[in-house]
Amino acid sequence: MRFARFGVTLERLQRRHLELVRQWRNNDWLLPHMRYREFIRPEDQIRWFQALDLGNNWHFVAHIRNVPFALFHIKDIDWTKGNGESGGFVGDRGFIGRPEPACATLALMDFAFFILQLKSLQVHYKAQLQRVARFNEQLGYQIVRLEADGFSCASVTAERYLKCAAAFRKAAESLHGSSGILSDPDPWLAARVEQLRTLRLADFELQLGRS
Repeated sequence: MRFARFGVTLERLQRRHLELVRQWRNNDWLLPHMRYREFIRPEDQIRWFQALDLGNNWHFVAHIRNVPFALFHIKDIDWTKGNGESGGFVGDRGFIGRPEPACATLALMDFAFFILQLKSLQVHYKAQLQRVARFNEQLGYQIVRLEADGFSCASVTAERYLKCAAAFRKAAESLHGSSGILSDPDPWLAARVEQLRTLRLADFELQLGRS
């Protein structure tokens, strides 16, 4: 399954991605910013992947022109409450400071709110990461608590995201168009989005395609 939006493609995590993601995750410059800081072995990565509940956990490798650069997720979804946890990290250091990670974040949040049709998202991040904190604030996230390990927990509703991130989304749409293309969805997701194929919501048009 792939979701192309704002010039970035989010491809659902597959077993063939695991070694690349493991190498990213073990980078010395990334580990200090993560909650889990132990070295991840290949067998650890496979065990984690096999244990994922795919209905409630959506992990994506973000890439541009077939060059992978980051991992993003919407995980631990509570379908009764309509919320989940968003997050991710840049694995290719050459993309830090470039626009692609921001575009991928917008694509992820559009996927969560328009396609999965969630009502709200939470995010956890280190309070000391001022650039991350500022970007989350600009997306509409509001801190709900400060946690003992130095991480902040913030939350945003779909309505607040669309209001606060309007300028970012408009700029991205001016460059890449207002359409999102969902390719090769599984039967559950295809059924969920069937009614959105020709529906425009907040300058969002969903197209179904094949890779």
